Amino acid sequence: MRKPKRPYRFGIIFLLLTVPPIGATQLGWYLHDKQTGFDYGMIVGTVSVIYAAYLMYEKNWREEDED
Repeated sequence: MRKPKRPYRFGIIFLLLTVPPIGATQLGWYLHDKQTGFDYGMIVGTVSVIYAAYLMYEKNWREEDED
């Protein structure tokens, strides 16, 4: 599988690191309480950072395009 072009990779990483943690925080806050929402956001944020690091370092998304 080819990796996306550099601007798209930046966008994907940006969305990966912002949307899931904020969404989990908001849902937890709305459905439970403030502390639970914060905990959900921290858990999902940690998983998001791990996956973003995997993409950047193991899949070489931080390298320049070969084209």
